[in-house]
Amino acid sequence: MSDLSDREVNRVFQALPPQARFVINTMSEAQKRPVEDVLRDEIREYIAGRLPAIDLDGAMRTVRTTAYDAGYMLGRLRRFARDWAGDE
Repeated sequence: MSDLSDREVNRVFQALPPQARFVINTMSEAQKRPVEDVLRDEIREYIAGRLPAIDLDGAMRTVRTTAYDAGYMLGRLRRFARDWAGDE
C-alpha cells in the first residue's frame, strides 16, 4: 500500500465524527504509532469484518468436479466421433 500524504490523512480524518477522531488520536498515543497507521489498521479490520470468508477448498472441489465432468464429456464426444466415422 502506498503511503498517504498528510493532506489525505487530514481529509479522511475530517470526514470522521469528532468522537471517532478522539478515539483514533487516543489509540495512536497509547500505541505510540502514527495516526495514519492506526487509521489504516482500523479501516482494514472494518473491511475484513464486512467481507465474507472465501471457502477455497470448496471452490477447488467445484473446479475439480467441473473439470472432470468436462473431460469426461470431451472423451465421450471423441469416442462418438470416432465410432461415427468408423460406421461410414
